[in-house]
Amino acid sequence: MNPRVQKIILIDNFSIKALWSDDQVRLTDFSKFLSEYFDKKDSIYYKILNENTFSKAKTDGRTVYWENVAEMLDTDGKLIPAPLDFCPDVLFDKSVLLD
Repeated sequence: MNPRVQKIILIDNFSIKALWSDDQVRLTDFSKFLSEYFDKKDSIYYKILNENTFSKAKTDGRTVYWENVAEMLDTDGKLIPAPLDFCPDVLFDKSVLLD
C-alpha cells in the first residue's frame, strides 16, 4: 500500500504540494493528468479545472477531495451533493517527490 496524503501544504496552478504519511513532500500536477478534461464541460473533472474550485481542495488524511462537486443518489433516490475524490494510490503514482 502506498502512503496517504496527510496535509496539503500548497495549492497553486492546478497543482497540490502535500505531505504524505511517509513524511515525504510530493507535488501532484492535476493539469497534466487531467489535461484531456479542460474542454469536456460534461465531465465531472471539468468542474475542478477552474482555479476557484480547485483552490478549495481538502484532505481527510488519506486523499484529496473537493466538497459538493459531484452528486449521488441517497437512499430515497434523491440527488444530493457529494465530494469528488481521487484514489490516493493514483495521486501517489501521478505525483513527483520534491527535494
